[in-house]
Amino acid sequence: MGVFDKWKRNKQESNELSLEQAKPTTKSIIAQLGYPYHIFSSKASYEEVMDAYEQAVLQGQREGFTPVLVPTDDVLDEYFGILKDDGYSLKNALRSELENGEDFLKKRFEEYTGSVEDGFDMEEFVGEFSGEPTVVDKYTAFQDYGSKGIAETILLKVPTTKPWELVAYVPFGGWNECPEVEKMMSVCKYWFEKYGAVPVTISHDVMEMHITAPIEGQDSIQVAKEHFAFTPDRVFQCTDTETLSELAACIASSEIWYFWWD
Repeated sequence: MGVFDKWKRNKQESNELSLEQAKPTTKSIIAQLGYPYHIFSSKASYEEVMDAYEQAVLQGQREGFTPVLVPTDDVLDEYFGILKDDGYSLKNALRSELENGEDFLKKRFEEYTGSVEDGFDMEEFVGEFSGEPTVVDKYTAFQDYGSKGIAETILLKVPTTKPWELVAYVPFGGWNECPEVEKMMSVCKYWFEKYGAVPVTISHDVMEMHITAPIEGQDSIQVAKEHFAFTPDRVFQCTDTETLSELAACIASSEIWYFWWD
């Protein structure tokens, strides 16, 4: 077998698609964003996609880009069009003066929880969780639960060395409780500088971040407050007890931060 034949076999085994082989939505997302990419078919394994992502992280450190995984997502594709019609500009977003992300989260937390005078019981909301913590050890945004495999997934090489800017280069948010792009950038910048948090996946309603080590002890409660402020559903729909202590137990056991907006 010649070198070319071996290359072709490895290419097929990698389950990587050409643009011509990709779904229309994948083509549209790539065309609207315009960044270098690799496309993985639904036949690819989770491990194959993550191996490629890890290699892209190392390559990006050398060449000056930051990778992110984006599933083929009809809603996200449509939303890019809506943002464009509303006058969204990447250049303007990157030029915007970001507010302090920590302050933004504190204000949101206070707005959501109210006060004792309003009948809010902070002690009950924090709670005491003594169960087995949920460990987030896999990224879910590009997984297809119907097939128990993955969705067609794009590995984008985004031309920035500032991970918090990924949410501007792959914009989403600004609806319901999901913060608008500039607010999300301010939060991601704060978390990157304090915890080394980097967005790994983005879909229309999910963002997942990687941190270098779990946040343990009393700090996990503070981080749980910030996660709640970022997306209340992280507590109200993604925990059994609807308490900050259950979310804090997950944070203390996980190197992946999961955010979902309903």
